Amino acid sequence: MKRLSGILLLLSLLILGCQTAWAMNGEDLADGMKSYVKAEKDYTPADFFMAGNYLGYIQGVAEATTADYSFPNTLTPDDLCRVVTRYLEKHPDKWKEPASNLVRQALAQASPKYVIRPPKYAD
Repeated sequence: MKRLSGILLLLSLLILGCQTAWAMNGEDLADGMKSYVKAEKDYTPADFFMAGNYLGYIQGVAEATTADYSFPNTLTPDDLCRVVTRYLEKHPDKWKEPASNLVRQALAQASPKYVIRPPKYAD
């Protein structure tokens, strides 16, 4: 019985002591955005890693939610980054929100999904 209670105590300490996983927020995304913009202008090697993470994150969110937008097939990952960069620069007050929400808001604002409504019939 002592052994079982000891195991349960240890297990509860491990569960309670574990730090929860944190998703990216807008501030993390904005740091990547700054590196992306800087890497495009200065080509400093230090910024390429964060710029690549920024580009990859945006492309991943865009591909996962592609049914929500009406972008042309010729759109490149750099075009997506420019759309999100403009949105983040215009809305620094939203940087506390989850990063995926900000990417989706930026893309939806740039190219909302066309909604096909049924025709209205005369009564």
